[in-house]
Amino acid sequence: MMSRFFQSCLLLLFLLLYTCGRAQTPVAIKVNGLQAPTVTVIVEFFSEDNWKNLQTMKDPQNGTYSGKVLFPHDGQYRFRFSSDPKRWCEFLIVRKDLPANGIELTLEYTQLKGHPIRLYDSAEQNAYMELISKFNEVSLNRDSLDRFGIQYQLREQSFAVACAEIAAKYPDTFTSNLLAKAAPVPIYKGDAAFAQNADSLTRYTAMHVMDNMPVQHPDLLHHIAFIRRINLAYQYFEKTKQPEPYIDALMKKVLVSESMTTYMFKFLLDKMIAFRNEPGLSYLITWYADDCTEEGHMEDNTRNLLLALDNCKPGKTIEFLTLPDANGKMISSKKVFAENKVTILLFWRANCSHCKEFEPKLEELYTQYHGKGLGVYAVGTDKTQEEWAVQDKLNDSPWKSVFLAYDQRKDFNKRFPVPSTPSLLAVDQNGVVVKRLITRSKIESEIKEMLGL
Repeated sequence: MMSRFFQSCLLLLFLLLYTCGRAQTPVAIKVNGLQAPTVTVIVEFFSEDNWKNLQTMKDPQNGTYSGKVLFPHDGQYRFRFSSDPKRWCEFLIVRKDLPANGIELTLEYTQLKGHPIRLYDSAEQNAYMELISKFNEVSLNRDSLDRFGIQYQLREQSFAVACAEIAAKYPDTFTSNLLAKAAPVPIYKGDAAFAQNADSLTRYTAMHVMDNMPVQHPDLLHHIAFIRRINLAYQYFEKTKQPEPYIDALMKKVLVSESMTTYMFKFLLDKMIAFRNEPGLSYLITWYADDCTEEGHMEDNTRNLLLALDNCKPGKTIEFLTLPDANGKMISSKKVFAENKVTILLFWRANCSHCKEFEPKLEELYTQYHGKGLGVYAVGTDKTQEEWAVQDKLNDSPWKSVFLAYDQRKDFNKRFPVPSTPSLLAVDQNGVVVKRLITRSKIESEIKEMLGL
């Protein structure tokens, strides 16, 4: 009985190894003009909102890097060279389209500047090259070209028409089924009298951003085109201060897919926090959090952030802290709050470059408005107190500065919304939250508003 069990295990292991071996693709890349043989080729894939490492290829023989790569899904990949972060080329992988003998390429090192490459001749590769070239043209926007102006909007419309033509030319390809729908703005179908009106085009394309989006395509998050499109749409809603229609447009479309619902909620949560958009944040949590908080549907860090945001919702009394300063003296946040009309609770780290940039600005504002009721209670969140103490001494800030020891941080991320540093929120004399999202670039106007100046 035991013997048969082990035989079955061995057979299963053999089949697994065989299948994995078959799934690997031989890759040979000859690189001309590369002087240093110690340079590593890094194979990366795009996922959600950034590039992720997949594999490395080292020790070229006569200028050729060789290896076997297991491509986990269809989508956008790139070869990046360790010698220079700007030396890379991107390409499309459609696994069913891969040649039986693998991928063989010759690249000119000096010409690697982030451009797309055709891996071989096929309908999949040709369709991708036609679309991605036009995509890059419209993506690389000149600073002088206003994204809300008519010239930019008409260029986006022309790209949308081109995508439709490419999709018709190469039916049933990755490009036609996904990219030609995810990359462009929706073609304008409003009143023809406003087809040349920048405001009408901008509003139409923003409001209908998800109309043609293939949200149930398994590889939608594996190309930068999707994240670019929904990020660009947000600019209109940020400008018009209307986050609610943007949230509805994205969330209602993805509710048909559990994984996309979870992804989109986290994307919007990060977006509202990054832009310190309190109305949008409240709307998102109120109307869509329940769709995403079922068991197993959300990562713990997102779930914890939601709890922290709820704990620090405007109108709620914040948890009071009593923590040591650099001299070991225990400083009560409740006491600091009571001494000031408005107190900014600042969470920072010694090795945070943004914290170092922000500290002089905050000190300037503190000096200007402290006499009018502004206080600051700064909480260091470094891993060690020693690291924090060095920077705290260098800062020599005029406000109360304390350290939250690592072993005292149980459930800290459930109690305070600190997705990054510096994070700031404001409370009144009683510790009631006035603002849980403070924009650093607009902090002076927000301080004056809270102080009634």
